[in-house]
Amino acid sequence: METINLKVEQYEGPLDLLLALISKHKIDIFDIPISEICDQYIAYLDAMRKMDMEVTSEFVVMAADLMLIKSKMLLPRTEDSEDPRAPLVDALLEHQRAKAAAEFLRIQSAGHFDTFTKLPSEPEKSDYSRGHAVELLAEAFSRIADRIVSRKDMVEPELFKRIEDRYYTVEEKTADIMKFMESKRICVFDDLFASIRSRGEAVALFMALLELVRDGFIDVERNGEDIELSYAEGNENAERMARIDEYQ
Repeated sequence: METINLKVEQYEGPLDLLLALISKHKIDIFDIPISEICDQYIAYLDAMRKMDMEVTSEFVVMAADLMLIKSKMLLPRTEDSEDPRAPLVDALLEHQRAKAAAEFLRIQSAGHFDTFTKLPSEPEKSDYSRGHAVELLAEAFSRIADRIVSRKDMVEPELFKRIEDRYYTVEEKTADIMKFMESKRICVFDDLFASIRSRGEAVALFMALLELVRDGFIDVERNGEDIELSYAEGNENAERMARIDEYQ
């Protein structure tokens, strides 16, 4: 897929942006190359941020969701398992239908009666750092994944030809991360992956980290060459402690 070349403008929501990317690159909506579309989406948000355009929380959440789907695509799937892209495809198709219906009604009503426009609701404010966090995590995980693949190719290539004996869940890795961060309070991204022994474990850990960052439990920022993770301020209040207990 070519480098992003869309006019930087505000879209009504993340699904509109995704549909614009899909249309621009003539992508089959039923077979979305999730890695490429994810990179394009994140690059677009970064362009918006650099131009001081508002990036609302719904765009940030979609970026995290795309990274989750991208991660799930790395895992082996059985014939009966659902394509990780399926919910996204359904949402895009439904959004297309809704837009088409709205346009049809607009055209039909244009010559018959006055239209009344609902004032737009106040957009939910979103800290740019959350959107930037997704970009940093994507960059760091790409580096970690390449390292794991290279190590397996050198030492034990047959690992790619079999299903891993140990299955790691996102819930399990979420609890591991919270315990680790409660004791460390701050660490670099690579520290979390220091003891990873398989691609499946790396993907589960990364998916858990994305969810924790998206929910505001972990903060992310660049510190020189490192991607730094920190235990978010406010995690000790009663409401947050209750949610943390759910993870553990």
